Amino acid sequence: MKITYITHACLLIEVKGLKILTDPWLIGPCWGGSLWHYPTHTFTPKNLPRPDIIFYSHGHDDHFHEETIKNFPNSWKDTLILAPNFNKMWWEKMISKKFINFKLLDHNQNFIYKNKIKFQVFVNDQGDMDSSLKISSSNKCIFLQTDNLMSVNEAKRISKIEKIDIAFVLPFLTGVYPGFYTWDSATLIKLGKQKIQSSLNYCAEIVRNLKPRYAIPYACDLGYLGEKFHINLIHTHNKSDLIKCLKNKKIKTKPLILNPGDHIKYDKKLNVRIINKYISEFDSLIKFANDKNEEYLSYIKKENNITKPKINSLVNIFEKNLLRNLKKTNPFNFKTLININENLKTKTLFIDFKNKKISSNYNNDKIDLKINIESSKIRNLLLKKYPMNFMTFHNGGFTCERAKMKLTKNEKKYWSWINRLDFFI
Repeated sequence: MKITYITHACLLIEVKGLKILTDPWLIGPCWGGSLWHYPTHTFTPKNLPRPDIIFYSHGHDDHFHEETIKNFPNSWKDTLILAPNFNKMWWEKMISKKFINFKLLDHNQNFIYKNKIKFQVFVNDQGDMDSSLKISSSNKCIFLQTDNLMSVNEAKRISKIEKIDIAFVLPFLTGVYPGFYTWDSATLIKLGKQKIQSSLNYCAEIVRNLKPRYAIPYACDLGYLGEKFHINLIHTHNKSDLIKCLKNKKIKTKPLILNPGDHIKYDKKLNVRIINKYISEFDSLIKFANDKNEEYLSYIKKENNITKPKINSLVNIFEKNLLRNLKKTNPFNFKTLININENLKTKTLFIDFKNKKISSNYNNDKIDLKINIESSKIRNLLLKKYPMNFMTFHNGGFTCERAKMKLTKNEKKYWSWINRLDFFI
């Protein structure tokens, strides 16, 4: 068995003459241009071998990446696609629209491919639409957590099915909190550290209960560019922090750090080949910014090229979409202000969920949440350029201001509502 670390959650696994590719996001940014590959890499669909199997864990576009899929070579068209069965029609339609040869696996289902490799999928046990994958062959077993924030009890259960040799685990969480809230710098740094430590503690408990021989942090090769570059210092993804955390908690599993191009050969013993030498986080961030600057500017220019409809019409269309969905929503006590910015202009939509009303005016009402977003984002959203709809912006597409420091139940309802909306012109 040979495992090549490509980038983020993308691995190339070669076993018994078969090639398996996981969650290939290889080209350009994801999450509406907010997140880029950090550290950078040189892999593309064109310079990778044709996979026999491609596994997709879930529908977020740093895993199910549309632009990468569009660039698959013709020779990949009949590749077998494996994915979890979430029992959601939109997910099956998304898979079947893009691929001709696919198989959806139920939670816990075993699938044996050509009598050589066994796959087992684990759908998130907390209600999220995410999954993990176990691959077994010749008494060797690897586990890919992806973004599946499973319970500790689920990790313990999985460990009893089969001894795990190598677990690829998720050490850090992304999202709008805290870096994209408008708190002062000291608060942002403090909250950022708390989130990172909380993520590491969770990851360590998953490792403790999975009981693998080796643990490899992954699915966190992410960075911000342009005016968001400073967020890299708040939402840090230093994989060596997981090694320290596991050591402090006296967890026996041996951690390994892999970067793009590094690989593992696993026969009777584990052989690790490190292609890219570690450089300090500061130096690597500067290299990341320099490597990606031209591509980033090109992406932003393309996104801003959409200038129609004009700002007034744009806001009217956006409001109609919000109102159409608001009428179907059960009322709850929450008030949001969405500021849509274009150059020096700002158009405001005030949403009152208790009275199910949207207005461009508000009379000193108590606002629970303010959102600032660029008009170019809304234009591209309404043109259906973002498969995840408004959720696309949850990793840096807007900034927020809260009335309360902590996330309330009603704010959770709000995010659940707007992230699930289907926008169209």
